[in-house]
Amino acid sequence: MLDKNNVPEMPIIRPPSEWQSLLVRVTRGCKWNRCRFCGIYPHLGEPGFSIRSAAEIKHDIDLLKQCHPDAETVFVGDADPLQAGVNTFVEIAVYLRQVFPIKRLTSYARASTLWKLKKDAIKVLAQAGLNRVHIGLESGDIKTLRFYRKGHSPEMIKETSAWLKEAGIEISFYVLLGLGGRDHWQRHIRETSKLINETGPEFVRLRRLWLYESDAQLSGPETPLLTEIRAGTFQPQTAEGTVLELRMLIEGLDDSLSTFVVCDHGNNYVCVSGIMKEDKKDMLATIDTFLALPESEREAHYSAVGSQI
Repeated sequence: MLDKNNVPEMPIIRPPSEWQSLLVRVTRGCKWNRCRFCGIYPHLGEPGFSIRSAAEIKHDIDLLKQCHPDAETVFVGDADPLQAGVNTFVEIAVYLRQVFPIKRLTSYARASTLWKLKKDAIKVLAQAGLNRVHIGLESGDIKTLRFYRKGHSPEMIKETSAWLKEAGIEISFYVLLGLGGRDHWQRHIRETSKLINETGPEFVRLRRLWLYESDAQLSGPETPLLTEIRAGTFQPQTAEGTVLELRMLIEGLDDSLSTFVVCDHGNNYVCVSGIMKEDKKDMLATIDTFLALPESEREAHYSAVGSQI
């Protein structure tokens, strides 16, 4: 039986799609930690970044084996575990596959980290058993990416995506509706659809911009963008505007894409999902049905879902 006083260190954050996966923490926090829209790790009490030793991680894996000996999917965290280095990541991936009957091994990955690793290192990761990476694309618009200090460019995304596809690693992009605010939302969405069409990821996961305010129950600071909103230098998108962004994004995606697009977070005002080449029309129809509701019903729905800004 697992000693409750000797338990594995767990990641704070995982993708919703990894809810059934075993969670293994390789790094703590986010090394980049500069994005204007984020600040989630400091907000949750993880202000710095550190890399755990292979011995620590293997100890966690041994403990997890006692509770979940038949685990078939594993998610590796925190924000950018590839910062541990290819050799360490491969060592952990190989050990995981020795211990568990793994069918899928996934990880968060910053596009800039993958780009710095280059094609050959990505192939090594695939050979070690990495099946899928979750990448915070956020936007395909270079001006939006620069404003938010995201640290990657559309060209970097294109090149990295090609390397991942060549290596056989699935790509799961995250896109934030609302990043362009009220002034630049059409450019943000137009360029994002364009980049998705050009890269053809296996998954695109959508959620709206969600900002963290100061909270007495949590130790960290609020999202940096809130300062600009309060100063009036950034006009946040409206709830209805976010739904219009969702529609424009899906409408702009190619009908031939095999990409699975999903609103997989509870903060979305309208949730749709499907494969573009099969379900695009139905997804647009669902959004149009919502937008055709009386304004009072739509506003009541927006209030029920809640807004952080």
